[in-house]
Amino acid sequence: MQTTDRRGFLKGAALLGAAAAMPRAGAGNGEKPLLRVAIMSDVQGHPYPEDAGMRNLERALDVLAGLKPDIVVNDGDINDSGRDAAAVAYYKARCDARLGNVPHIACMGNHEIAFVPQHLRAERTPAACLRDFNAVFGYGPDERVVRRTVGGYDFIALSLSMVDGYTDEEIALLKSAISVAVARDASRPVFVVTHYHPYGTVNNSMRERQGGALRRILDAWPQVVSISGHTHNPLQDPRSIWQGTFTAIDTSTLCYGCVVVDPPAANQISCLLPYGHEAVGFLFLEVYADRLVFRRFSARERREIDPGNPWTVRLPFNPADAEYGFERRRVAVPPPEFAGDPELTLWYDFGYVYFMFDAAESRDAVFGYRVELAESGGGVKSYFHVSDYYRVAAHRQGRIVFKAPPGALKKGASYRCRVFPVGFFGREGRPVEMNFTVRNGYSPRTDEPNCVAE
Repeated sequence: MQTTDRRGFLKGAALLGAAAAMPRAGAGNGEKPLLRVAIMSDVQGHPYPEDAGMRNLERALDVLAGLKPDIVVNDGDINDSGRDAAAVAYYKARCDARLGNVPHIACMGNHEIAFVPQHLRAERTPAACLRDFNAVFGYGPDERVVRRTVGGYDFIALSLSMVDGYTDEEIALLKSAISVAVARDASRPVFVVTHYHPYGTVNNSMRERQGGALRRILDAWPQVVSISGHTHNPLQDPRSIWQGTFTAIDTSTLCYGCVVVDPPAANQISCLLPYGHEAVGFLFLEVYADRLVFRRFSARERREIDPGNPWTVRLPFNPADAEYGFERRRVAVPPPEFAGDPELTLWYDFGYVYFMFDAAESRDAVFGYRVELAESGGGVKSYFHVSDYYRVAAHRQGRIVFKAPPGALKKGASYRCRVFPVGFFGREGRPVEMNFTVRNGYSPRTDEPNCVAE
């Protein structure tokens, strides 16, 4: 069987490439979507309503019940561990109670098979976890790749059987399923649901062992729309959609938000975001004949994120016109800038040293700030401070406070401090700066791990 009709697909895309710009969504002109899809990920929950992930699920369902999805997609980590499938069953029951018995397309993530207590590992094998997971959704007991056609569109979900990534056999099964879907209707998108991201696509998809084989097969099909989670990136981050040879979507989390900065930002612990419990979201996809409209929602606030600017994928997708390519947006989006005549101030407080400045401004929000400390006659140290772009709107700060990390400053030394606003695609705006000397009489505290050390 022919596995791809890439040439024919691209020819059709090219014919539509010169068409006038289409509307971003159908609500304004009364157009109704052909299919409505609820997309959630990474609940990492326990089977009771007080659980943080399940509470956010209820918030999401408050919104989704009014949107009336035709299908629910979940790309894994519904469970917090593979010790049982109780949380998966609880999740499915809550969705059914709030949304009706609509079809579900779901795959297992790493949490569905990992974090099993030692005494249960002989019993709770990945195969046993799969059987329990599939029983909840009505799939075959050993059905590792699930393909379902809903409203004329194919959805394919691939479950993990090992934390390190997908096996050659699983990749072959997925390739076969995509081939069948493309052969059925090469003109329509094919939705591929996995927990791990295809390598080198959306933000923090740089683990080749997890997504390398996945990327290599998806590159062959521009029809593919990859739907994946795992990394908990906030939906306010524009890098959560990527286009290259196909389209990839990062579905965020209903548990807690993360972002990877290397090395971690000075105000992070590992990849965890400060107040990351506010960085929880979900997606609602509206499928039209000529476009896909991905609407982003904050679960915490039960509101749409940037409702006038949903992610809109034009159909058929032509890689040459990839609107959401990273390099295209890096060039097109201006870097963030400080407004007016910015001022940087220094503050000592009980052994801590703080730098304060007004937040910068940007079209896509500000990812963070690079703080550069250049010692007079010495070296230069650079730190990153991730901004609060993902937080509940009422909690975002117009005034940024950066606490100097341990070892950043020396008593008696003179410095030039420069703060650069940083965009999501790496571009930096003009800095605000100041010169200062750390006073000789200043004695930093030593009883806290984040104090300024000598």
